[in-house]
Order: sequence, then structure tokens, then C-alpha cells
Amino acid sequence: MVAMNTLGCVTLSLWIGLSYSFAPTPIQRMKLHLAAQAEDDGIMKPLFDNKQPISRADLFEYSSRIIGLSLILPQAAHAKCTDIESCREEGERKIEADLKLNPIMRLSDGVNYRVLRPSTLPGPKVKDGSSIELIYSISTASGQYMYSKGFGFEKVSFGGKQQSDLGLDSMRVLVGEHNVPVGIESALIGMGKGERRRVELPPGVGFETSNWQPEPITRRGITQIEQYKRKLVGFGSQPPFPAETVWDIEVLGI
Repeated sequence: MVAMNTLGCVTLSLWIGLSYSFAPTPIQRMKLHLAAQAEDDGIMKPLFDNKQPISRADLFEYSSRIIGLSLILPQAAHAKCTDIESCREEGERKIEADLKLNPIMRLSDGVNYRVLRPSTLPGPKVKDGSSIELIYSISTASGQYMYSKGFGFEKVSFGGKQQSDLGLDSMRVLVGEHNVPVGIESALIGMGKGERRRVELPPGVGFETSNWQPEPITRRGITQIEQYKRKLVGFGSQPPFPAETVWDIEVLGI
């Protein structure tokens, strides 16, 4: 024989105790207050007196009341910017902090890059003449996806099915042979296995220096590269524009 009053106290105590292992915060104190008031108001009153045994149905109903009470108690709120100016300042602070941890590197040929993920593996670094295996993803300066290899954004045939190319496709590059644009070769120097960089590639050291290699193989990629070519030379009433491309590159092996 177990008294429901005792069960109610134990259950409520466990429910509160699991949430607050240490001194309660103001929000937690409010929850405790509401829980106590809910008991006074009858939400948590025992279903039976001390002389009645507890059935499985009784336990289910009592547990349902506890769960229902937890849903109506207030949750801690997270501070957010409340106007355009505060949001702008918050964004600038985050950008500044990120740049301190991961600055933009500027090369003499006009290429800029940032390290997205450093190499944590021992071994050689990329240098002129290195034979490396890499994956890449190319987008416009405005962030529009163009095409990629090995990043999981394209499909390849594997096992008789079309599957994501993540981990299934890559490109072999001999640095200095212009298998990729000259600016990408510059950005590859010093990279280690597993390192990933984001490269801002000016057109002067871009696709034209590698005879437009690497080429896209999908219809979308072909369309994107043709549009990029027209942007560089101008079309219709649009004058030529020296548009950059943005490359995410990762070295898989050296």
C-alpha cells in the first residue's frame, strides 16, 4: 500500500530536483512558486486518500498531470537584438571576433583566403610541384552555387545508383601544371592534409589561366559557367565586369 499523497510529494520533488541541482535562478524560483500554487489550486491534488491502493491507470493519470504542468511553466528566454542598429552592432562584433581568430590572408596576386579548418595531421605541406588530391566547391561572389566535386552537392553513379559525391569523388592536381587556376595554386601552397580554405579568386588569376579547368559536368554547372563568361566579357547593354569566384578547397592527400 502506497499513499498517493506521498507519491505526489516524491514525484514533484524528483521533477523539480532533476531540473535544479544547485541554487535556482529567478526563472526557476518562479517555476517552484507556480508548482506550489498549482498544488494548492488542485492541479496536483492526490487522486485518492491514504487508504487507497494505486493502480496503473491512477499512475498514468497522475503522471499526465505532472507533464501538463511542466508544459505551462515559463521557460528561460534568450536575449536578442531588438532593433536594426543593435542587430548591426551585434553582427559587427561577431565578424570582428571571427576575423581575429581567423584573419583573411592576402596574396601578392590579389587572391584572398581564409582557413575554414586547419590541418591537424602530421605530414608534408603543399608546395610547387606537389601532387595532391583535393575537393572543391565554386560559387559566385554573391554566394550563388556554380558547381563542385566531392563536397556532396553533386551526384555520381555508385553501385548502380546515383548518390551524393561526398567521399566518392575528388580531383588530382599537380601544382604548377595549371590543372586549376593559377590563383588557386597560390592558395594551395602551405596547406596540409585535411585543411580547408575559402579562396576569393580574381578573374586575372582565374579560369582563363587554366583554360577553364576544372570543367563542370552537370547541366546546371555548364549554365553557370557560361553565364560567368558572359559577365566577364559583357553582353547586351552590360559592360564587362571583373567578377570574382569563391572556392572552398580541401586537401585530401599529398
